[in-house]
Amino acid sequence: MNPIFPSILSTNFFNLQDKLREFEKSRIDFIHLDIMDGHFVDTISFGPGLARALKEKFSFRLDAHLMVSNPAKMIPHFIKAGVDWLSVHVETAGDTPGLLQMIRDGNCRAGLALNPDTSLEKVRPFLGMADYVLLMSVFPGYGGQKFIAASLERAAQLKREIVGQKSHCLLQVDGGINAANAVLLKEAGADLFVVGTSLFNAENIEETIKKFLNQMQWSQS
Repeated sequence: MNPIFPSILSTNFFNLQDKLREFEKSRIDFIHLDIMDGHFVDTISFGPGLARALKEKFSFRLDAHLMVSNPAKMIPHFIKAGVDWLSVHVETAGDTPGLLQMIRDGNCRAGLALNPDTSLEKVRPFLGMADYVLLMSVFPGYGGQKFIAASLERAAQLKREIVGQKSHCLLQVDGGINAANAVLLKEAGADLFVVGTSLFNAENIEETIKKFLNQMQWSQS
């Protein structure tokens, strides 16, 4: 699995199809969808209709990050739209084990996301239930933010906890990621990298993805 998950939040939507074709050439497996409801975060992004359209036209798997206040209401719509992975925020009120099970019951991988100011203690009880944890390295809601340096130590701490629990949970990081800090995050234990602005603003997407992978010593063979 290619560890680079392009986030289309950062794209010019008039050029989205061309960008996606470039991702196909670069053997990207997953496209990351930032779903924002204007309540949990200030911004409103897009909904299951976009996920459905992507599935109809492309062969990418879809990773939907639900930045929403009522994930239980939204999860069934994204499952029906055909997403493959779904993550919900540990900060939202509700039954976290129940939400993860709801996602799994829809034949999706279940993830748990947490904000930069949320204690790792909030996710530790669920590492055996989640397929992946999405560690935010910026505050969610807007693309183009600067990577929060303290996220490196948080990633390392979380990875140690995952290993200590003998969990198969993957560690995904999202926010301000570029080729340089991706290497440091990989050394800290991150498995997957959501990349937005540094990828979509690149003059050559294919070469930029190669640079990411080469610096992380990841082989596409």
